[in-house]
Amino acid sequence: MAKSTPPDLNIRPRILYQVAKAAWEGQLFERKEEICRLLQHEFDDKATRRLVANQIRIAMGLEPNNSEEVLNEYDEEALMGSEPVVVANPDACRECRGAECEKACPLSAITRDELGRPSIDKSKCAHDGYCISACEFGALADKSQFVPLIRLLRQHSHKVYASVAPAFAGQLGPAVTAGKLRSALLKLGFAEMVETALYADLITIKEAFEYDEHVKDAHDFLITSCCCPIWIKLIENKFPDLLGHISPSVSPMIASGRVIKELEPDAKVVFIGPCVAKKSEAQLPDLKGAIDFVLTFQELQTLLAAAAINPAAEPDEENPLASWGGRLYARTGGVSEAVGTTLEKLIPRRAEKFKPVKVDGIPDCTKLLEEIRAGRLEANFIEGMACKGGCVGGPGRIIPAEQGTGHVNDYSHAAHAHTPVENPQVYSILAKLGHYHGMPSMTGTSKMAAILARKLSQ
Repeated sequence: MAKSTPPDLNIRPRILYQVAKAAWEGQLFERKEEICRLLQHEFDDKATRRLVANQIRIAMGLEPNNSEEVLNEYDEEALMGSEPVVVANPDACRECRGAECEKACPLSAITRDELGRPSIDKSKCAHDGYCISACEFGALADKSQFVPLIRLLRQHSHKVYASVAPAFAGQLGPAVTAGKLRSALLKLGFAEMVETALYADLITIKEAFEYDEHVKDAHDFLITSCCCPIWIKLIENKFPDLLGHISPSVSPMIASGRVIKELEPDAKVVFIGPCVAKKSEAQLPDLKGAIDFVLTFQELQTLLAAAAINPAAEPDEENPLASWGGRLYARTGGVSEAVGTTLEKLIPRRAEKFKPVKVDGIPDCTKLLEEIRAGRLEANFIEGMACKGGCVGGPGRIIPAEQGTGHVNDYSHAAHAHTPVENPQVYSILAKLGHYHGMPSMTGTSKMAAILARKLSQ
């Protein structure tokens, strides 16, 4: 007798679609058990049926539980999308023998008990999502936030802005330009799509001034804090002695939310990008409130499909905002190139001594930080990206990092301005915030400096 094929336990994509579709149609809570039954019929054991129910809970932003019921009386809709972002669904681990999640975790945050069930140490977890990609059984997942987001979009109670990371280029197919994506997002109910790269332009200027202020001699160096919350988490956890060298700048994601809300206090801001860790970054105590929801590109693709919107068929109506430098943030080396070219424009005499080094991937990031600690590094500007290839390699991407890099380079070269200093959109924001005369330093007590600054734990 032929051996039967075990059911496919990695059912997250199907569940995300069913949850998004029901939520978009305004019938999620009425159809939650129907969704469960739709998928549970493939499985004949109670433990796997619990897996299905828990996958639906995670897709709704809730914690897994020990029941075949999707919701219980203690669940509150307000908890959707809360910490922790990455959660374990142990019922899916029964068939696993390889412990690939443990191997994939760069910070050793995952351990398994005698029955093979995973446990996540929240104090170590960087919410990078590597474990999610490594797991073939759907035992690990990041909570989705599109259920409350869909409700917000359908209520029309606030203006909702989509802050879209520059790594979007090519993710939804080569035919989906920035203008087509903007049209699709407007059809979903967003008030406007803005380029996160525009706010990367602001951060680039700030980091150029930070470099000028902090790097004075051959022994000084600046670690950029842009983009990557996992890079910062790695330094906080394993290299706390280097924290004083980190530029006290928020990421472009946080900058986008803060600037938009400074200009429109009642607005809501949704970040859309390739990074699972951004869901956690948005909830950090000193950053909370800037970003209301975070979607990965995979989740955006699911949401568009659930709403029957094909971005490739939408009008190409771009609202270009960012420079070449800001758009380059999406791939390894982009931050260094942007800051270097901006230094040449702002403080030419300091650009001559600008010595950047770039590194990507947690193992290589760790090795570089060890070299810095040992005093074996000659560079004075350190750029770290946790994902290979940079943001284009994030776990929420749709296409391979190499393809993403090519699309980002093309998208960057299509920008109307080369550096942030030449971008009129930068000066428009500065003027709206009260900076009418030239370029503020952004490192002192100016309003712009305060908006773009963060406090790192020491």
